[in-house]
Amino acid sequence: MFHPIVEQMHKEFGDRLRITFRHFPLPNHAHAVAAASSSEAAGLQGKFWEMHDLIYEHQADWKDKLDVRPIFEGYAKQIGLDIERWKRDVVSEKIAQRVFLDSRRGQSLGVKGTPTVFLNGREVPFESLFQSENMRAVIQNALNATGRR
Repeated sequence: MFHPIVEQMHKEFGDRLRITFRHFPLPNHAHAVAAASSSEAAGLQGKFWEMHDLIYEHQADWKDKLDVRPIFEGYAKQIGLDIERWKRDVVSEKIAQRVFLDSRRGQSLGVKGTPTVFLNGREVPFESLFQSENMRAVIQNALNATGRR
């Protein structure tokens, strides 16, 4: 539900808004680690955001599947990745470590669920995340505070 709002804010604010995505796979989400690993493996080929977007935009298509690997592999093909490399990377220790460290960082910041958003080091109230107008105001206030209108 939050993904379209992030996309909209990115379009509206352009280069004035830098988005850093961190993984926080929830234990009750059966495919969270696979989704995180898939996007990170795509990132090694410069296509993190393309994979990320496909995974989020099509979540309803795969969330109840037993095995999401063929679906995510299809996304990798769709965005033009070297499939053999992606298949090696997605199960590599390097990717597992990235996802693990992101999760640990979230825990250290007190993250309890997703989405959790920090803007200039401060957590944005959860209730502000799902309304474009609220997010727009929060971002604009932060830009005004830094002198970057």
